[in-house]
Amino acid sequence: MGINILEFINNVSVKTYLTGEEVFKEKDPSNGMMYFVFTGALEIRKSYDGEERVIRNLEPGSFFGEIALINNVPRAATARVITEKAKIGILDQEMFYRIGQTNPKFFSILLNTTIQRLVSIEDEIAKLSSGQTAYPTRS
Repeated sequence: MGINILEFINNVSVKTYLTGEEVFKEKDPSNGMMYFVFTGALEIRKSYDGEERVIRNLEPGSFFGEIALINNVPRAATARVITEKAKIGILDQEMFYRIGQTNPKFFSILLNTTIQRLVSIEDEIAKLSSGQTAYPTRS
């Protein structure tokens, strides 16, 4: 991704998740939070035609859940821990806007990354629609 979003995050709450735990599930209502990976790794999984597929892996420095925070819409995918444990920073909407006001570059980076992800997802959907396997399914 080329950015370290963590440089903008100083005082967020942190929770440790264990292997297989889900931070949230696809279609869960928004809880007004977005997340940052401090340690460990997660996979983002999405259902396509009744089959769940890995659409992205996240490592330290990555963020996720921003769309539900901004638009208050249900979660578009499931976020699941794939390492022994992962420390996840949790950012609520109030802190999100506070960081954006003091560090306008934060919103710029967030927007740029989110647009890149949306374009990538559209490409993967096109591959799936044409019958190509975009990502292998993990059990």
